[in-house]
Amino acid sequence: MFSTGLSDGVNDDPKHNGKDQVLSWLTVDPSDGTAYVMFYDRRDDPKNELATVTLARSTNGGRTFTNYAWTVTGTDPRQGFYDDYNGLVARNGRVFGAWTESVPSPEGAAALPPAPRTVIRIGMADFRKSEP
Repeated sequence: MFSTGLSDGVNDDPKHNGKDQVLSWLTVDPSDGTAYVMFYDRRDDPKNELATVTLARSTNGGRTFTNYAWTVTGTDPRQGFYDDYNGLVARNGRVFGAWTESVPSPEGAAALPPAPRTVIRIGMADFRKSEP
């Protein structure tokens, strides 16, 4: 399902390490031109299976990016519908993202037929300069 999809420079993990970063979303803040990219990221899973969500930020026209972890617990894309309802917007230094991820079945659901369980998560990042 996943394959390496981002160009060099957006993700900041070592090149050619066999880790996938995919299903990216891009937005540009119209107030200052800052570029933001949100993507599913497998860099922290030794088996390259579980994905977290990373937000990358560039303030220099995409020449360099800084990565921020929007999630820290990996989820299994084989157990959900990833990328179905993803989105990213930015305005005045505030960034809002929405993404899908899988969640475990509720306790006591073992008698139910197995089915993917997907939720929509929301993230917010605030890069506005703090007032003196």
